[in-house]
Amino acid sequence: MTPSREERLAAWLDGELTGADLDAFEAELASDPELKALADEWGANDALIAGAFAPVAEAPIDPAMLERLGLGEPAPLAVLPPPSSLAANDNPLWWRRHALPLGGAIAASLVAAVVLAPRGGSPDRDPFSLALDRTPSLASAELPDGRRITPALTARAADGRWCREFGEGGKVAVACRDTKGVWTIEAQGAGGTSSNTGDYAVAAGADDAVLDAAHRRLKLADPLDAAAEQALIANEWGGHPSR
Repeated sequence: MTPSREERLAAWLDGELTGADLDAFEAELASDPELKALADEWGANDALIAGAFAPVAEAPIDPAMLERLGLGEPAPLAVLPPPSSLAANDNPLWWRRHALPLGGAIAASLVAAVVLAPRGGSPDRDPFSLALDRTPSLASAELPDGRRITPALTARAADGRWCREFGEGGKVAVACRDTKGVWTIEAQGAGGTSSNTGDYAVAAGADDAVLDAAHRRLKLADPLDAAAEQALIANEWGGHPSR
C-alpha cells in the first residue's frame, strides 16, 4: 500500500526517509506550498512539545513519589526501549499531531517506556485501573495478563472526572476515573500500540469519529502538560485511592 502524504511527512520529520524516497519527498515538498506549510506546522509543534516535556524527561524521579505510586523497592521496574515512530493521523482532533504532536523522535526524547509490575497489597484494585493511575503519558504499562497500555493524554471532563486516552494493542480508547479509583472505558476505536514496536497510532475515519464524539460528550478540557500530569499522579489523583 502506498503511504499517504501525511504518513510520508511524518516519516520525513522523524528522519525515516532515505535514498530515492527522501529525494522524491523533498522535491514534492519544494513544489507544493500546502505540503510545505503543513511540514512547518508539524515541525514547529514537535519542537513545542519536546520543549514542554524536556524538563520532566531529564529530571530524576523523586524516590518519595515512586514510593507513593507503589513503585519503590522492592517492586520491580523494567525499562523498555522507547517507541521508534508514531504514525500521523490524517483526520486529527485539536489535540493530535497538529496541536500536540507525538512524533517518534519526540517520544524517544521524552520518556523511556516503563513496565509497571503489579505488586502485592492491592487486592481490591484491578490492574487496568492501577496502570492508568500510575503510568505517565507516552510511557507503557504491562499488565499481568500481558496486555500493554500506553496513555497519550490526561484531561478533565465537565463532570469533574479525570479521563485519559490510551492505546492498547489494536485499539485506542478513552477511559475516565471515578471517586473510588476505578477507570471505565467511555469509547474506543481502531488504533493503539503495535504489539511489535510499541508505537502509538490513531486510525482515521469512523473509529476516529467515535473518539471525537466521546470528547464532545465528556466536554474534556485541554490536556494537562507533563508537569501537571506528574503532580496529579503523585498526588494520587486528588487524594482518591490509587493503591
